[in-house]
Amino acid sequence: MTQRRSTPFLRVCDPVGRELPWVLIRAPIVTRAHHARLAELTTLGCRFLGITSYLGFPDPRYRDERDYGLLCEGWLHCFRDPAAHLPADGPRLLVSESDFTDPVRIDRALVARVPDDLVADVIHVSGGEAWGQDAKNWPLAARCLRRLVRDASPRVLVVDAPPGAEPIEGTRFLGAMDHGDLLAAIAAARCLLVPAVIDPSPRVLAEALCLDVPVVVNRRIIGGWKYVNHFTGTFFADEDDVVPAVRSVLRVRRRPRRWFLAHHGPARAGAEVFRLLRTLDPDLPHTFTYVLLKPDFAGSATDQLGQC
Repeated sequence: MTQRRSTPFLRVCDPVGRELPWVLIRAPIVTRAHHARLAELTTLGCRFLGITSYLGFPDPRYRDERDYGLLCEGWLHCFRDPAAHLPADGPRLLVSESDFTDPVRIDRALVARVPDDLVADVIHVSGGEAWGQDAKNWPLAARCLRRLVRDASPRVLVVDAPPGAEPIEGTRFLGAMDHGDLLAAIAAARCLLVPAVIDPSPRVLAEALCLDVPVVVNRRIIGGWKYVNHFTGTFFADEDDVVPAVRSVLRVRRRPRRWFLAHHGPARAGAEVFRLLRTLDPDLPHTFTYVLLKPDFAGSATDQLGQC
């Protein structure tokens, strides 16, 4: 999910967008510009939390040599067993970046109608780039789609299909879509297939739920597993059980949007994060009850940067 974003930093803001003295680090800091930006934020007095939003970060296999346990005072994470993945010190909170997906903005009433040939029973959003194919687990997706077409004959749509992928009979492959068109295609589908494993904050999963589309999710996924229950969809393991999993989701009426509204969204996720921040920083204002996140694209201390 995160590779398409060009910054490893998220600014923490109050509900009207004023920046607070806290920054979330969601990916390895590897470029010269991002090293410089970290130095600027530190000089301005900002403090840091980590958030697991990029592959297996901060596992050593998915980061640089920096000690993120020393840099980050705590972690917002996606893991079932955080002790196995996170530094030992600091508080931890089971909150993902995708929890901030806004159902007010992501609503099937707001999306365009897609052409009939893009209406699918099963939609899978892959990744055209190599990192995306790994994150979205294209090899398993291809095996599952072949089994589905063979045994259940659904209408299948793949968005952002890997270049040169072997065609699958009965499956339509599309390239990357802009965000609005992608939301429309998901809203028109009957379920979303998510074979990913190394995806810590699957925005597409949260968006599908907001669009009232149930999900069929790899039970080994490291993030997003908390979204899957009787109201939202089901798990599967591999191509051997994907057909009954999809059939069960298509057969039984789910309530994914209502469930997401009741458990997630910017205000709910932001309130949890704010409570954690208040334990670390009692000087934070008392005039609001939740925080919001926004990407930090500032190139210098004076570029789009409020006071810390």
